[in-house]
Amino acid sequence: MSNDREAIERRWKRYQELLGYTDEELAIFRSFPQNRKAIEDSPDMVKYDYVFDIIEARNCIAEYKVGDYFRVDPFGFLMKEECPKNLCTGAIFGFKPLIGYAWQALMDGSQYLFHRTIRCPDVGVEREGSGEITMKLYLVPRGQKWVRPKDPNIMRIEPTNS
Repeated sequence: MSNDREAIERRWKRYQELLGYTDEELAIFRSFPQNRKAIEDSPDMVKYDYVFDIIEARNCIAEYKVGDYFRVDPFGFLMKEECPKNLCTGAIFGFKPLIGYAWQALMDGSQYLFHRTIRCPDVGVEREGSGEITMKLYLVPRGQKWVRPKDPNIMRIEPTNS
């Protein structure tokens, strides 16, 4: 077995252990082409965290303000130490579609998303809601401190040596 193949098999074994899959469950998971691509051919998927930067906020009951952000690891888990104190289900609800888009872009070797700005589902007081926030997604290398980029059109923050 080549070194590359051995490394891939180790990755599969770690994934199996992480999810507690039986050998049969892993075989089912591996049978889907998109899962094989994610595990075997998409190393960038685990190199980035997802930062949802609040770029607009008005009357938010969770007291979010512009400049607050949420950080999510590559597996979709909130990194609570890098999130606002109050975790609003409305804001968090908006993350999943953009994380899915980002996973797809990274699987395809791209750094661009067609859509990467999202609002919480609260529609604001004028439309019978309470408040509203808008968030923009950025990819940040794992372990790198989040610093808001000067250019908001950047999606992927490049690794630094700091």
